[in-house]
Amino acid sequence: MPATKGHRNWGWLRKLPSGKYQASYLKDGTRYKAAGTFDTKLNAEGWLANEKNYLDRCRMTGETWKSPEQRRDEGKAAVLLLGDYGKQVIEERKTKETTRSLYNSLWTNHVQERLGIIPLRELNAEAIRAWYARLDGDTTKRHAYSLLNMVCNVAVKDGLLVRNPCQIDGAMTTKRKREPEILAVDELNAVADAMPERFKLLVLLSAWCGLRWGEATELRRSDINANRDQITISRAVTHVGKCRIDTTKSGNVRYVSIPASLRRSVEDHLAQHVESQRDALLFKPFMGGCHVNDQVFAKTWYKPALKDAGREKVRIHDLRHFGATMMAHAGASPTEIALFLGHSTPTMSMRYTAATASRMTHLADRLSKMAETVQKAS
Repeated sequence: MPATKGHRNWGWLRKLPSGKYQASYLKDGTRYKAAGTFDTKLNAEGWLANEKNYLDRCRMTGETWKSPEQRRDEGKAAVLLLGDYGKQVIEERKTKETTRSLYNSLWTNHVQERLGIIPLRELNAEAIRAWYARLDGDTTKRHAYSLLNMVCNVAVKDGLLVRNPCQIDGAMTTKRKREPEILAVDELNAVADAMPERFKLLVLLSAWCGLRWGEATELRRSDINANRDQITISRAVTHVGKCRIDTTKSGNVRYVSIPASLRRSVEDHLAQHVESQRDALLFKPFMGGCHVNDQVFAKTWYKPALKDAGREKVRIHDLRHFGATMMAHAGASPTEIALFLGHSTPTMSMRYTAATASRMTHLADRLSKMAETVQKAS
């Protein structure tokens, strides 16, 4: 039996084949429906009557009219606590497990206690300012506020908040506590020469190719192309509770040109220190474990080599800054440096990779000439 329609002076009823009723009405050319169906015609008419009374009241008093859906969302927000909603957002967000673990820790330890019991609908800028003022530590404040801001943005998209109440200027701005320490080329060579032979290339590739530690130590034989002039960076290893191999930090695959001055070293390293399987690690740990451990590496070899070079303050991650600095000296644009470091978004990578591939090779050649100039001078 087909559904039947009922036309009225105001509103619209529709009897469904199931025997239930659907109610709706037009306002400014848009049709608004009840959230569900009604068992009886009388109940459906009652919903329409309530909607008509609400609409008339708004016209008479100047109250802002809100659609049935908006009012339902606000009703949810009124009973939904920020703490519970934030946990739900974190759980549903597509992100790496290490990042999710960080989010959960931040939420539990720095947001939940003071703001968690506030109904989402009642969260306001004043409460957030008071909470923010009580947080300790610049890094903690920035990360916790950024997480709360993200949760509130999702709430706005879900229709649970009209606007994001996180309105503190500069709260998410990174304040660098220290400037990176950049080695000179001859200092870098000295540090690399002080390494065991199997780790010399680890230092040089990390620096000249701008690799993160987790990217460099997860490199496999198959990530180096046949010409030994390009690295594919598609994975990284992290250790949070256990060894976890995942995509890179940005989730992108990038291709880094190897400077010509390093290609012979790469060839020799593959022949002497890497097993023949395609998935063999480029840098096999000395002391067991799945990958070269950064703390063991630093304590055993890296820091002593820095001390001998008179540059004790240079962190392992500063080798990556070395690569960015050398790229800038070679004439790379900010976009090219971002591509080199893997800082670009997926959309940006697709937009620029094809256009700059030859340019990146050209820049790698210029890096090679810079290294060769220093070697000849010494």
